[in-house]
Amino acid sequence: MISLPRWLSTKHTALNLLDMAYVIVLIPLIIMLKVPMILFSVMMLAILLFKHTPAHKWLVLFVFFVGVVAVYLSLYGAFNFRGLSRLKLFLELLVYVLIIVVSMQRLKREINFYLLVSPFLFLALSLFFYHGIVMLSYVIFEVFFILWMILAHRMNGEITEGFRSAMVMFLYSLPWVVILFIFFPRISFEHADYGFKAEPIQRMGHDGTMYLDGKALLVPSDRIVMEVGFDGKIPDVSQLYFRGSILYIDKKDHWEPLPSYIKRKTKVYYPTEGQHISYKVTLYPTQKRWLYLLDMPSRKVEKSTLDRDLITTVEKNIASPIHYEAHSSLSAHYSETLDKATYKASTYYDKTQNPQSYRHAMQIKVANPSPKARANALVKLFKTQSLTYTLRPDALDTNKTTDSFLFDKKRGYCVHFSSSFVTMARMLDIPARVVTGYKADKKDSLKNYLAVKEKNAHAWAELYLNKQWVRYETTSMASNIEDNRASQHQALTNTKNKENILLKKINLYLMYTKYQIETWILYYSHVRQLQLLDYAKKNPSFVFYFSMVFVFLLVFTFMMISYLKRPSYSSAALMHLQPLLKKLQKQGYTRQNDESMHQFLLRYIHNNPDANTIRQIDRLYQEILYAEGSSKEKLRTLKKYIKKSLS
Repeated sequence: MISLPRWLSTKHTALNLLDMAYVIVLIPLIIMLKVPMILFSVMMLAILLFKHTPAHKWLVLFVFFVGVVAVYLSLYGAFNFRGLSRLKLFLELLVYVLIIVVSMQRLKREINFYLLVSPFLFLALSLFFYHGIVMLSYVIFEVFFILWMILAHRMNGEITEGFRSAMVMFLYSLPWVVILFIFFPRISFEHADYGFKAEPIQRMGHDGTMYLDGKALLVPSDRIVMEVGFDGKIPDVSQLYFRGSILYIDKKDHWEPLPSYIKRKTKVYYPTEGQHISYKVTLYPTQKRWLYLLDMPSRKVEKSTLDRDLITTVEKNIASPIHYEAHSSLSAHYSETLDKATYKASTYYDKTQNPQSYRHAMQIKVANPSPKARANALVKLFKTQSLTYTLRPDALDTNKTTDSFLFDKKRGYCVHFSSSFVTMARMLDIPARVVTGYKADKKDSLKNYLAVKEKNAHAWAELYLNKQWVRYETTSMASNIEDNRASQHQALTNTKNKENILLKKINLYLMYTKYQIETWILYYSHVRQLQLLDYAKKNPSFVFYFSMVFVFLLVFTFMMISYLKRPSYSSAALMHLQPLLKKLQKQGYTRQNDESMHQFLLRYIHNNPDANTIRQIDRLYQEILYAEGSSKEKLRTLKKYIKKSLS
């Protein structure tokens, strides 16, 4: 017979059950506690472990005083009127006060209203500090655990029976939860700022500057910057350019956007060509204002600004995950009429800064009268320079970066290629600029899901030809590729082993699952509900498959309920005795709670001296439970006698 852990097999008092509930609901909040409050909590735990009698009022007052000091030290520096206006700080203060109040009440060793309600308050408050699937899963576990403890209390402290009852109740509610979640009308909160909150990790984000020296854009990290869910098939890798910022001003060692004092026309020139595509983006915290959209955006994202360069920004820095629906026309160019300010900024260069590049540009310019022919000749020049794409380039001479890259070092990555290409295009009287963003890799995709990582940060060039801005992938002009981003990442992390393909695939499936859960559960809004219902109207096959899945869920649920509602027995012999016990009950013999099986059968034999079969059953039952050696043969014999007694 399997022996259960002691805490499962022992009956617990109501106070013990309440303590276990507190432990579960406080775990997420302990992580956000400041050191003084953690020390206060440790002190309270020590007091409760060693003091098993109600505390004197002086100890309660002492705990209150220490708690107030811990709160003051925890919020020191942030405790001002401006700070109190922040919701997060106010909620943190509320958590601290609640911990102190619960501690004082718990010292009395009496269950009261405050102790019963506080676990639910702690559970609700934890939702304000965390975001994501992990917290969602833990909240479900917390609700189940509290229900478990309540039912265990109602069953006189029986932990195992409380668990079975809680599971049955959860399974009964599962189909209804699914139906209500999908079809219950959603309420839209335009300015709500509560619920699951952002994780503090900051992703790398473009800030409108591209360096060419040691600060150059290179973050060989697998940390996810954004997750994209396409309404249809994922586009080809040649079209996975996510537009970030546009840079016009060459500062020798870095590039910058146009200064704010330059006045430009505000008209936005949307692309008119290319495949239209819709997709949804989850962008993680970057502490920057840029949103990333596929080239070329064909519509403005809600509550954002789209400028004439098709760059999308929001009003405040992105400090928490942001979700937006985007639309693009996949194209490598779009039409625009340049104003004087833009034309001047996109054609400026200093011919004395890169004299060698300037001489080559003049040769191309003389030999090719049209801008398009000059651009083609420039591409040919880059391809004949034996340039090497490498993530570990030699340092360039920042006083003449283009000359240093093209004719001296000849080693670099996207920032060096795009910067040099734009500079020489301007020498050919072709307006040009640098674009920074992300170029995604389809290796990080699954079905209609695409993960864009920090290592996908990229820079490319745009040239103004025939009244259109045309994208040029400058890194494709490299003659050699020395290494790739994966090998660089391995070098930086001192990892010598090759990446395990199977683990990478598993990780991708986990990310895909996480994204789908976040999309359809955490962020299932009124808009998504209407989209789902509209999709169901137009696709009868979807309704059929959903119905089949729901039927399967019902069958699975009731199978599990039937299994859990089966009586549990401490031994196989006791299980086989149940038909006999039911027969004896019909005859008026019921086993009492404090009566052993042996005593019960002896009572029946005493009233029925001729019941030899029952006497044999009693003997075999005792031998199976307490005799040493194998009991399989005795169990078979017991089953025969039980069958005989029922006939």
